[in-house]
Order: sequence, then structure tokens, then C-alpha cells
Amino acid sequence: MSDARMSKKLHNRQQPGRRRLLRLVIVVSASVILASVLLRIAAPHLISSSLVRSAIGSAVSGWTGHDVTINGPPVISFWPEPRVTLTDVSVHKREGNSDQLLAEIDALSASFGFYSAIRGQPQFSEFRFVRPRIRIERNRDGKLDWSNEGRLTAAVRDAHRYGAGMQEIDPSLDAAVDSVQVVDGEVTLVDETSGQEFVAQSLQADIDWPRLSSAFDAKASLSFEGRPVTLQIQTDSPLMLIGGDVADVVLGIDVKGLTGRFQGKANLMKGRLGDGSLELNAADVPAFAAFSGLRLAGSEDWQTAALKTNLVMAVNELRFEDLSFQVNGTSGDGFLALTHPDQARPTLSGTLALDRLDLAGLLRGLELDVDDKAEARLPGFVDWIDFDVTVSARIATLAPFELTGLGASLIGKGDSLKLVIGDAEFLGGSLSARFSRPDGAVGQDADLSLSLEGIDIEHLMEGLALDGTVPAGQASVDLVARLPNGGPNGGLRQSVETMSGTLRFRADDGVLRNFDAEGLRAMAKGHAYFQLSAAGDEDFSFSHFDLTARFDHGSAEIEKAQISGSSETLTLSGIAPFTRQALALRGELTPTDEGGANADSPLSFFIGGVWSDPVISPVPNAPSPSIAPRLPANPAP
Repeated sequence: MSDARMSKKLHNRQQPGRRRLLRLVIVVSASVILASVLLRIAAPHLISSSLVRSAIGSAVSGWTGHDVTINGPPVISFWPEPRVTLTDVSVHKREGNSDQLLAEIDALSASFGFYSAIRGQPQFSEFRFVRPRIRIERNRDGKLDWSNEGRLTAAVRDAHRYGAGMQEIDPSLDAAVDSVQVVDGEVTLVDETSGQEFVAQSLQADIDWPRLSSAFDAKASLSFEGRPVTLQIQTDSPLMLIGGDVADVVLGIDVKGLTGRFQGKANLMKGRLGDGSLELNAADVPAFAAFSGLRLAGSEDWQTAALKTNLVMAVNELRFEDLSFQVNGTSGDGFLALTHPDQARPTLSGTLALDRLDLAGLLRGLELDVDDKAEARLPGFVDWIDFDVTVSARIATLAPFELTGLGASLIGKGDSLKLVIGDAEFLGGSLSARFSRPDGAVGQDADLSLSLEGIDIEHLMEGLALDGTVPAGQASVDLVARLPNGGPNGGLRQSVETMSGTLRFRADDGVLRNFDAEGLRAMAKGHAYFQLSAAGDEDFSFSHFDLTARFDHGSAEIEKAQISGSSETLTLSGIAPFTRQALALRGELTPTDEGGANADSPLSFFIGGVWSDPVISPVPNAPSPSIAPRLPANPAP
């Protein structure tokens, strides 16, 4: 017999068996479906609604350890799954004759096992709370007094750590939790220490917690003081976290303009973060500032900001290691440590390296106003912490100027402040500065010293918007000043008008713009007064420029100003009210070679008016004294 014929014969013998198996499967499936449908139809008669109502009330009471009152009738549905809904549910804490309302729930529903309900012991899952209003008290130890002697409290008390931060409990205390959904809830937290109440409204939450011993994952959105907030928390040790112990968590927050994520150790009872990684991203800083009401001096120009760091917690110290950040796209990195001694202000110390630094913003943060960014004074970080921080910046700006390679140190304690710029490249030369304000500085003075070496003085004048007769060339400037009222309520802008001190200016091989010495002499011969611009626009070349001045309350007294040219020397003295950009000086042009045949006689003149184009008034040369005739000693009668 051929192989084909044998295969066909074998196939014909197998077909009746397959058909019988298929018919059996169909009959069994149909029976199961029919039985299920019949049980669903008969369920209202097989399952007591009062039993389910009592069982779910006992379940809630068993979890919380408090009395549960159900005022509404139960509603049971069996399609697509058995589910019970209770209305007007309340949880009470009773101690002696006192009765404290802990929670009110408009509707509480849960799924339950069909066959477990038939046996009289329904098992519930997939809880859903509609418009719950919960009140929780936080005692002075930071613990939440809500659950009493219930199953949850027993599990929390027994939970202990094992392995790499995992929790473990007695198996007899373990229980299924499953999923919990909260719709339009309200939670009021009463803090016993501060006496304040914190209310979260419009709470929408989805909680995934299979068993008490298993991991916990929750997402929630709520409204706090009218501000929408989205939160996320994940932990493998939820019982330890609830009990006020340190646990490994993943925390997420999303508010208007800001998102944040922390992964590491945390103690939510005390509101503390421990070792872990922290990321913050403010995509819209003004929106977040408006949302949170948190506004900080020096951040007025911030549009975007981001921060990433590893937090390391030590005794009374929180370290920000591997710190990197961005503000308006400008990056920086460094290391910071925040220490908080008992009964003392916290102190921030460390080093920061920035690609670009806004010096005006930094000074505003130190409560040293240099512009009018805000109509009212904003709080600075000096209001909350002491600090000792070293800052370096590749580029530092103080509009319209720019410094490169800046290195500075900031030291503040209480009201005292020291800001030292050790060295920076500035206008082709170098800059160093020091500002110090003593502790308890309200009503006291602050000291400022500034040293500029080898800078382009003409560009400095342009940046200060000073035109007219200005020097050009490389110069050195030393300024030492005392600033009255250098405390928290006095800024640099106001103090400049009343500061006192000394100024020294030195320059070699430059020119004095728009000072035409020959034209001035020519105009002086025929005019009693004239504007300097009328004398011409030639420059006065000098080999040496030396000026010293004292200033006080917005006016400078020129003690010495000698500008030595190739053929003449210009000397100046008098008063310059710099806050009004005015001049009241006496000048003199003296020939360098007084004995030369072609030397001009000295020319004296007054300089008055504004800096940009002052008025010149020549001083006539004094006539030679005449010799009076001698009278006889004894005149004749």
C-alpha cells in the first residue's frame, strides 16, 4: 500500500475523535456561560445586600481602626462585575465621650468576589471614593494621627527594613489592598506645631498598591490655595514611609512653569529629602513665580532655569554634589553645602563656576541695588541664609560693561557682607574690587574700594555715557569710598549720591578729546566767555595725566589735576558736582618751555556749566603794579 493511501486512511480515523473533542469543548463552554448567566440572574437572591453593606463597612473600620457609619442604602450591580456602592459614609474617632469626625464620603464603591460573597465572606478590591473629605492631624513629632488600632496601623508598626531598603512585615499582618481611586476629594492637614491648616481640594488620585507588603505607586492632581499641582510617588517601602521612617522613593511634581523629580531617600513626615538625585526644570520662570508667589531679588530677568544635582545628607549638612544648572541657557556647575546648626541661621558654602554671570542680578540678590528692575524691593537670599561662596565666571556683565575671567568671593553673616573681586580682565586691563558692610549695618557705613589698571579710559567714558572733553588712552583708577546707610534698606544707587572718599587717576601717552589749546588761546583774546566747543575740536596730546580728588555728597573737589603736554601743561582745580554732571573749575595753560622765544604767556580761565560742553571765561592777566611818586618828608607850608 502506498504512503499516500495509508496517510489518508489514518486521517479518516482521527476525524471522529477531533469532532467529539470539539463538541465537548463547545458543550462545556456553553454550560459555563449559561451557569454564569444564571448565577448573575440569581445573584440578587443569592447574595444579601445587607451582608455586603455590613462587610464593606467592617472592612473600612478594620483598616482604619475607627467607627464607620453608613447612612445611605447600598446599591449592588453584577454586570460587568459584582460591585457595591455605599453613600453618605462617615468615619469617626471616638475617645470617651468625644466624637471627632475624620472623614465624610459621598459615595464609596468597591468590586467584590462573586463566589466569596455567596459564601458570606465577600472580598473587596478596586475601591473608589467619590468626594471624600478627610481631616488629618500632624502632631508635634511629625506623625499623622488618623489611623488608630486598625490593620494599617498594625502593619506600619511592624514594618522593618531588610536588604537594600526594602520593607518586611509579619505575613499574618499582610493583606490585599489592590487599586484605589479618589474623585474630587478634599484633604485637610492640621499641623499642631504651627497651628496652621493646609487644605488640598479637587483631589484626583489613582493608587496602585497590590498588598501591604508590596510596592506603592500613586499619581494625584489637586488644587492647593487655588493653584493646580500634580504629584507622583513611588516606593518599595510604603509602610515605613507612612510610619515616619526614611524610605527609598521616587517623587515627581508638576506645577505651572516647573517640573521636578527626586529619586532617593526621603522622610515625608518631617518633610526632608536625603541622599538621592534631584532634577528641577523651570520652563517658564515668570509663570512659576506668579503661581507660587515666590519672587527673589536678582531673578527678575530669568525666563528659564534648570538644576541637576546629587544630594548627600550628613549631620546637620546637606551637600549638593555634581551640581549643574542653567539660567536662560547659560550653564554653570560646582559644589554647595548647606549646614543648619541648632538655633542659628543656615549657612551655604562652596564653589560655583559659570559660563556667564549677570553682576547686576547678583548684586540685587545681595540687596545692593544698581538699577530699577523692580518697583518694590524683593527679598534676597541674604534674608534667609548666611553664605561663604567662591564664584568664577568666564564672562561677567554689568551693563554696558563686560568682564572676563572673573573670580570673586561672597561672605555674608547676618547683615554683614563682603564681596571681593580678586581679578578680572576689563577694557583691555584689569579690575579688582572690594565691598564690605558690617553686621547690624542699618545706619552704619559700608566700604568700597575699586582698582582699575591699564584700562581703555575712553571706552569707560563711553559706557558711562560721558561725552565732551574726556581723556583717551590707557589709564589706572583707584577709588576708595565710604557709602552711608549701606544696610539692607540702602542700595548702591542711592549711596553713590552721598558717598565720600578719594579718587586717583593716572594715564600716560594719551589725548584729551575736544580740548583745542591753540583755539582756546585765540578765543580768549577777544571773548569774555565762550563755550569750549567754539574753540575747536582738536585734541590735547599729553605724556602724563595725574589727578587726585576728594568727593562727598555728590560733589568732587579736584585737589590736583596736571595734564602735561609736549609744549604746554594744563592744570585744573575746583569743584565738580558729579551727580549733576556740572563743573566749577579754575584752569591754567602754562608753556612747558617758559624761557623760549616763542613761548606763550600763561593763560588762566574759569570752566563752568555742564561736562559735555562747558563755558570758558578767561581771567585777565593782572597789570604790573605802578610806582607812586615819593612825597617830601616835610612838605613846605
